[in-house]
Amino acid sequence: MTFQHFSAKEKILYGLTAGFFITLLLPDMPVINTIFTGGLFVFIWCYNKPAEKRLALRHRKEIVLMLLFYCLHIVSAFLSHNKQEAFKMLALRAPLLVFPLSLGLISVRAAVKDKIIHAYGAVISLGALMCIVYAWIRCARTGDAVYLYNDSLTEVLNIQSSYYALMVVLAVAGFIYLIGKGYFSGRLGSYVRGIVVLLLLFHFMLASRISIFILYTGWLIVAGRYLILHRKTALAVGLIIALVAGLGLCMKVLPKTMNRFRELEYPSYSYTRVAPESHYNGTLMPDQWNGANIRLAIWKCGWEVTQKHWLTGVQLGDKQDSLMAIYREKGFTFALESKRNMHNNYLDIFCSFGVVGIALFLLGYLVIPLWKAARTGDMLGLALLLAMAVSMSVESYFDRSLGCLLMGFFFSFIAAYKGRSADRTAGAVS
Repeated sequence: MTFQHFSAKEKILYGLTAGFFITLLLPDMPVINTIFTGGLFVFIWCYNKPAEKRLALRHRKEIVLMLLFYCLHIVSAFLSHNKQEAFKMLALRAPLLVFPLSLGLISVRAAVKDKIIHAYGAVISLGALMCIVYAWIRCARTGDAVYLYNDSLTEVLNIQSSYYALMVVLAVAGFIYLIGKGYFSGRLGSYVRGIVVLLLLFHFMLASRISIFILYTGWLIVAGRYLILHRKTALAVGLIIALVAGLGLCMKVLPKTMNRFRELEYPSYSYTRVAPESHYNGTLMPDQWNGANIRLAIWKCGWEVTQKHWLTGVQLGDKQDSLMAIYREKGFTFALESKRNMHNNYLDIFCSFGVVGIALFLLGYLVIPLWKAARTGDMLGLALLLAMAVSMSVESYFDRSLGCLLMGFFFSFIAAYKGRSADRTAGAVS
């Protein structure tokens, strides 16, 4: 559907949303991001009538729970001893209130949803191209291939590679969804398939273990779905062959990515270990800190804090202080000096807010949305939700502005494009 079939407010919604996506690539310009996010909130708040918002709120239980989850943040901030840190985190996590309160209370038509997914994919692809070009220039000038991998690859955007890897996964899922429904026609479809191939290559260069697992597991699930549900054996086999061949080629051409996986061979750790962190461009040694054993050590510390405060949590502003205290107690100098966070969104929430907080989060952000997506056959929603759910197991996304913006937007967006029929019929699944 072309823009001529969109209403004026749908065109403005699309334009502001596309602008918001662009600002995600500008973390060094927070004022611009704040302006677009604020503008998007104000516009969406005026997008529909109060009666429609009340109806949406009545039938979108996940949005109610998301709002209650942020209200818990406010209460926790006032209960925190370290109020400066608490209100800093409250401001950082504002997107977890802004998007459910605006985007989560409107209904987005399928055609508008597709345009927004297309815009997101285009922006992420443009960012990936910028990273690749800049990295190749640096590599050619220095002769050092280190610039083609991991955080060095996304340095031009000043975005952590693991975060951009998730953004790429969401973009690839969106493109595959659009290709599958015949959204692109003619030569444009061929171009988009080429862009997907480029994104897959770029994603492998980012060397994010969890995102690689998510992407290729998702690819196998899609192949299995075509085989089992649609009896398209040739297509399913073709997808699997393409996956194996592509993965083999990437491993051959980009061998340094595999160093990130070899870290898993050395999970042991000692809190008092004095050693540098391993680097994918160096020689991996068993006595080093690496991405795997660092997380195992941190999670054990975080769980000890959580066990002591499992009912009410340590409160939002005191979470990091409590974690630092455990590091200090165990002589975990490496984590103490680098001020490592929980590296697990679920553990972070459980530690901060106790059982009530983790229950609100799991129900509002995962259980209800996943149940609705599965019941209505929304494969795009399932893919996006599962990708974000798995990613949150190894990163504390709510401790970073970009993470809050991503999660706040996409969880609310899924509720918005799925809510039309349910908001008209009481008791129906939105």
